[in-house]
Formats: sequence, C-alpha cells, structure tokens
Amino acid sequence: MSSLLVRSADRICALPLAAVTETMRELECVPCRDVPVWVRGASVVRGHAVPVVDLSVLLGGVRSETRGRFVTIRSGSGTVALLVDEIVGVRNLANMPDASRTPLLEAADANHGSQLGTLDGQLLAVLDVASILPEELHTKIVTESRA
Repeated sequence: MSSLLVRSADRICALPLAAVTETMRELECVPCRDVPVWVRGASVVRGHAVPVVDLSVLLGGVRSETRGRFVTIRSGSGTVALLVDEIVGVRNLANMPDASRTPLLEAADANHGSQLGTLDGQLLAVLDVASILPEELHTKIVTESRA
C-alpha cells in the first residue's frame, strides 16, 4: 500500500495515497461555530469550501502555532483538508507488520487509526481517512462557510 507520510507534532502518520488529492501551503481558514476542537474551520480550496482538520489535535496533541501544509483527501464525507506540519514523503507500507491498537490512538477517537507500526524506528499511525470527519459535521461546516 503506497502512502503519503506526514508529520504532525511528534507523530508520523500514513495516509493512503489513493485518498490524497493534493498537498499545498496552508491557506486562510475561517473558524466555524460549535465544532470539535480538532476542526480549525473551513478554507476555500480550488473554489470550494473545504473543512480543515488539525491532525495533531485530532490525534490528541496540541494545536501547532507554526505554519504548516494542507493535505486534501477524499474522505467518506467529501473533501477534507488535513493541517499537518510537514510532508515527509511517499512510501510503500505493504510489508509493514500489523500492530494492535495502543493507548496512543485510544486517547483520540480510535476510529481514525487503522493500525500502528514502526517505520525507521519511529511510531507510525496508519490512518483510516474514510472516518476522519463525520458526514453531518462536513455538511454543517460547508453550509456555514457559504452563509
């Protein structure tokens, strides 16, 4: 499985390459009301309102104050921009041994991590992008940003 590796705070995460639309510099983000803390708000990407998820906060970390990168993905709910600190590169993880869930992902919503493993001596979270943002929340953010 080819994956895009990203760094978010002190974590390396793998996103299935088939779900990645593009990477870009961080764009202006408009906050939304009544959303989880890990949702930064919405940005306009290629003329469309797109929810922005702070990957570090989603995984139980703290919000980064440095400028990062957006990785747009196709999620079950539609296009989502993930805010990450750095794009690490593309790797084939087909031979990565399966690992069971650990408290790292239990601290956040366990639905976001499909497996854990190691890569070059670092903990690697392979994310399930289909469940990053519930459909109702995606619709709320996109609708609110158009108002």
